[in-house]
Amino acid sequence: MTETLLKYFQLLKTEKLLSSQVPKTLLENNDFKNMSDSDSKIIIKTSVGRGYVYELNEEKRQVFENWFAKKFPNADIEVTDRASSIAKFKDSKKSKEKSVIVFLKGNKQVQINNETIDLQEYTQKFGFFACVLASLKTEKLCFVENKESFLQAEKVISQDCVFIHSYGRIGKNLLEKIQAKEVLVFSDYDYIGLNEYLKCKSIFENTSFFVPENYDLLFEQYAKEITLNRKKGQKASKNVLTSQDKTVLRICQDLQTKQKFLEQESLLINL
Repeated sequence: MTETLLKYFQLLKTEKLLSSQVPKTLLENNDFKNMSDSDSKIIIKTSVGRGYVYELNEEKRQVFENWFAKKFPNADIEVTDRASSIAKFKDSKKSKEKSVIVFLKGNKQVQINNETIDLQEYTQKFGFFACVLASLKTEKLCFVENKESFLQAEKVISQDCVFIHSYGRIGKNLLEKIQAKEVLVFSDYDYIGLNEYLKCKSIFENTSFFVPENYDLLFEQYAKEITLNRKKGQKASKNVLTSQDKTVLRICQDLQTKQKFLEQESLLINL
């Protein structure tokens, strides 16, 4: 179930639903179809003008109420995390994750959640600093896609940067919490990496995509075939396909003509 379906099932308790206003997801929902079929008649469908009206059969209201209470035992709670999503929809994946967990390292002082943090101390003692991020302010920030590359990023990228690795993909929920004068994206040289680069660039104008001087040589030696598997395969976003960014065009040329991509860990070879 989703918030949309819940909304319309709630409306049925007190209102008639015009067919022109009913979403396709409701009409295709198995519970809705079962309750509106000719046998159950829990939801009545009546012709009105050129369309239909759906309304609750008052004679079977209690049947509907019993079903609703079982299906949505906590219909009025706000979904803020996976636990509350289970409570409301019996499905953790309906939650809109609000917590942003990040890992940071470097040799600078930064403002994290309105407190000054000496990253050098944490990096030297523990390898990195981790937190639930509310806000981050720094001069130069480098997004690193993969964990291993993050742990060795200073061997590849200038140590003037503060390095950040997020739990999950880069999205608006993360980017809107950050203030940085300069942003660098260090990721796999593939459609996903390019898409995240363009996301950052849409927020931070001074954003660049890290391409090493020996990229062509590394590609020739270590490039990996792009999988065509539907579930795991890569697909270019519209932003990537329509971009005129020189770096995006260069990487896409390899992706499209050679059907291969370079993993960022290849830059760690022989370090």
